[in-house]
Order: sequence, then structure tokens, then C-alpha cells
Amino acid sequence: MTNISTDNNTIFVRSIGMDNRKEAVFRMAFKMFTKRQYCLLEPGDTRVAALTIIDIDGPDGTVIAEKLHQSTPEQRILVTTVSPPPDSVFPILQKPVRMETLFPALEALLLKPQNTPEKIITKVTPIRPEITLPSSDNRARPAPSDATPTESPSSAQVTASAPVKPAPILRPETVQYFNPQEGLLGLLQVAQRDRSPAVIVDVDQQIILRLDPATDQALLLIDNERLKVLARSAQPVLQMRAPRENDPQPDSNVRHLSLQELLWQVGAWTANGRLGQHLQVQAPVQLKQWPNLTRLCMLPDALRLAAFLARSPASPALTVKMLRVEPYDLFNFIAAADSLGLLRYNTLENPESIIRTDGNSTSTQIEVPTAKRSFLGRLLKRIAGL
Repeated sequence: MTNISTDNNTIFVRSIGMDNRKEAVFRMAFKMFTKRQYCLLEPGDTRVAALTIIDIDGPDGTVIAEKLHQSTPEQRILVTTVSPPPDSVFPILQKPVRMETLFPALEALLLKPQNTPEKIITKVTPIRPEITLPSSDNRARPAPSDATPTESPSSAQVTASAPVKPAPILRPETVQYFNPQEGLLGLLQVAQRDRSPAVIVDVDQQIILRLDPATDQALLLIDNERLKVLARSAQPVLQMRAPRENDPQPDSNVRHLSLQELLWQVGAWTANGRLGQHLQVQAPVQLKQWPNLTRLCMLPDALRLAAFLARSPASPALTVKMLRVEPYDLFNFIAAADSLGLLRYNTLENPESIIRTDGNSTSTQIEVPTAKRSFLGRLLKRIAGL
């Protein structure tokens, strides 16, 4: 059998010659792919990688690939480049890298016997990978065999045409609403706005959170379960005050988060499948910018929702219809984004974040030619499923 380095069915991948932005894009792609569990190792991680992706467009990229092969001939190497060299002995993933070519190239490399580099230009017939989040029926898949299977175009087409999930239904009359200015979420937003150190205490005057908005730091003195209960409580008995000299010092159980991470998570917990009362099901919303999903807690369908709502305004009703996401997950994502001030919407109380359009643009009309999209742009389009 082929020797593949795994941990709990995870395929470890190491990158060489990529900057942080490119690595973040690969990590997002790996999170969305569910046929296998890929994991891009952090620099300094000593676990053995099953695959190494080398960007040979950087300084000495080809030399690095050759030296790695000489020192570790059993390592599977995939190189990526704009202009494939004619004499390359490694499989090549030609830029611009796309999801429909990235994962078939990785799969083909995993199925190849080790220690047999050969001249292959990877121009895979596009097969749309599964990019939905894992469901409860996500069973383990059998390990690949040593022999590379021969796949006919017809079988590839069968893989691409998986049954389409029926669109969830959003009925406006069943939507529940909440006030994001109340409770724990409201206190956190006040602290963020005032930019002053603060502590939040419970009904027994015990400190549960220490906040320093100026440095974007939060210290959690309670566990996630209790914090979730407080976030979802209709009327939590909480108070916020300035720190005092005689406040007890936190013990070793304290947890450190950025205030942005805390707001994002508490926003989603507070929503709990409800829509903020300042929003409407049929009114458009839009992201001002992408949330930093490499650092924030990953919410269901967050990548697809971010790609869709950052591209152009869309109402929650249209978003559910276009992306086939559950309203529960959409409302939690909207609340989390709104808690960080990332949401545009049209209300009189929100003059600084009004959605402005040219009157002719719609969520299905705005299009950028494929050749002019960046690697990230092409990946986001694929994630959004547009």
C-alpha cells in the first residue's frame, strides 16, 4: 500500500515559496473540500507531510524542489508556476490555480507510486469538487490503492453531477428577531465603541470577562458553555464597569482571545438562528470587507456567504435561495459580521453604512472576466458556487 502520512485520516500538506496570503487561500480551500481532509502545516510543524506544494516562481524555486527530491525521494512534490518549464520532472499545477484542478492534481499525486517522478503537465479535466460543509452522514472513505485507476470521461461526469440539495425555504412569517444592543453582545459592543478597559461581572459580582479594546484583547474567566448560555439569555444579569485596583487577579484558567474573535462568536451565539431586529428579510445587506476567517471561529457556510455578500448586495431571502444555505446559519453569520461592524444595510439609523448601487447592478449581473480575476477571486467565485 502507498505510504501516506495521516493523522485521523488527515492528509498533511507542506507549502514552500508561498506568502501568507496564498497559504491562507489554500487553507480556506482545504476547509471547504470534504472528499478528503487536507491540512496545510504551519511553518515549524515537525509532522511529516504526505505532499509538498512548491511555488517555483519564487527565488530558486526549482532548485529547492530538486534538492528536496534528492534528500527525500519518497516525498510527493507538486510544483505550481505560471510558465511550466519544458524539462520539469515533477507534476505541475499551472497558475492560475483553480479548485477544479487543485484537488484532482492532489488526488492524482496521492495515487502515484512513490519515488517515480515523471514529466507531467497537470491539465486535469475540470471536475467540480464537493465544496459543501460536512454533513452528519460524512463517513470515512477507503484509502486509495497503489494502482492509479483509469477514469473515463463518463465516470468523471457522474462525479460532477451529484444530487443537488433542495433549497431551504425562508418564510418571512416564521423569522424570529433579537435586539443586538441588549445583553452580553450589547455590552461588548459598548466596550468596543468606548475603547476603554472594562470588566463584565455577573449577578454575584464575579468577573467573567476582562476587556482591553485598545489592544483588541479579551480575557475569559468562564468556559464556553457558560458564555454561550449568557449570550443566549433573554435578560442576563450582567454589568460592565471600569477595572479596579482591588479586583482579583486572573488565575491560570484564564483564556486569551482577541476582542474581535469574542464579538464574532458571541454575535453568532446571541442570534441563535434569529435576525437582528434592525434588518429585514427582503432588504439587502452587504459585507464591507471579508471577515478574517483564518482567525475567527469558522461558522457553517461562512466562506460561501462571505464570497456572496462581499460581491454585491443581497437580501437574506435571496441569499438563502441562491446559495441554498439554512436560514439559521445565514442569520448567525449576519449577526457575527454585524457585531464587527462589517455589514452594510439601509436604515435611517445607519447613515455611514448605506448600500450604494448604480441602479443597474444586481447580484447576478456583476461579473469580472476570468482572465482578470486574482487567485483569491477565482477561488471565491468557486466557493460561492456562482
